[in-house]
Amino acid sequence: MMKRVLILPIALLICQPALAQIPIDPLRLPDEETGGYIYTFGVNYIPSGRDGFDFDREGTPFNFETFNQSINFSVSGSYSFSRNLSISANVNPNLFIGRQKRDFSNRTQTLTETNTDIGAGLSVEYRPKPGSTLDPRFSVGVAYPWTVTVQGQASLIRDPVIVLGSLGYSQPLDSANSSLNLGLGAGFVANERVNFSAYANYAIPIGDTNLPVTSLSFRTGYNLDNKGDQDIGLRTTLSTRGGDTRLGVGIEWGGRGNIGSRRQNSNSTNNPESTNRNTPNVIDNTPSSVPSPSVNFPATQFTGNMPSAKDSNVSTNAVLGGSTRDAVQQLDRRLQEKDVQIEALQNQVIELQRSLERLRCQIAENKETCK
Repeated sequence: MMKRVLILPIALLICQPALAQIPIDPLRLPDEETGGYIYTFGVNYIPSGRDGFDFDREGTPFNFETFNQSINFSVSGSYSFSRNLSISANVNPNLFIGRQKRDFSNRTQTLTETNTDIGAGLSVEYRPKPGSTLDPRFSVGVAYPWTVTVQGQASLIRDPVIVLGSLGYSQPLDSANSSLNLGLGAGFVANERVNFSAYANYAIPIGDTNLPVTSLSFRTGYNLDNKGDQDIGLRTTLSTRGGDTRLGVGIEWGGRGNIGSRRQNSNSTNNPESTNRNTPNVIDNTPSSVPSPSVNFPATQFTGNMPSAKDSNVSTNAVLGGSTRDAVQQLDRRLQEKDVQIEALQNQVIELQRSLERLRCQIAENKETCK
């Protein structure tokens, strides 16, 4: 039971960066217009084991080998009421399977333990200056097991890299084991489809005696569409708590959308005037993130909605096709006919000049000059 209790806080710290980092390219931060939403589904697998020498309750010595498996599922989502205010929530069911083999001098004993647990969180984030250089954010959240967290963060984008820093304070309601959380992350966009990100969090205990927890997370994401609205990612996590180290792997899938934009697109389809317009769809790429109870690391793609060169060529060919192409060819033929007419007119002008010269000579009765 104690081993499971030790694994749970480490697993929660590993999951929190995953929840905060929405699996979309790092440079395209979530659109925080009214009605914007983000959803994420993920699973993490964290195996661990150790061996050693111990005594049972009767004082009999034995050698042991322990192998533990922790499977953490995560479901999270966020909704933006405006560019300044958003809310996020997450649920994290956990499954723990432990197996210990004890070798006594005259016998072997195997113990198996299976436990389930669940964590959840709800937070509200305020963004005072959307679109500013550092884009500061402040969030307040509550998580189960009952913990209250306040946090501030700032991010800086320098295409193709984003850097993020956060500072938070967590206070469990059932104990005095509060902690100060320091976070630092970075994201890099390799191309239109692939992105990389990393995040580090360090929990410093405050108050009663506790152990510091350090977690590192590395993620590779792949956009499932050209707009970057859906993404799948592979994550590797490393965490330490005292002398206990955990290494885990996970997979995530998520996406984004905007309820208001869907309604607007539906109205535009029913409006003939809107259908005939070629006005581009402007996407707000102002930095934003989804808050979590302890750390926030937004993941976005700055150029995810920008048209590529390939898309531009396709659009150009479509415009020059059909009747438009025939009109251009007809205009070219008319220009060629005008060139021929201009050349004939020039020849007529030259002939007229010659006629005028002969007439002048006749008037001057200078036949010798006129020959």
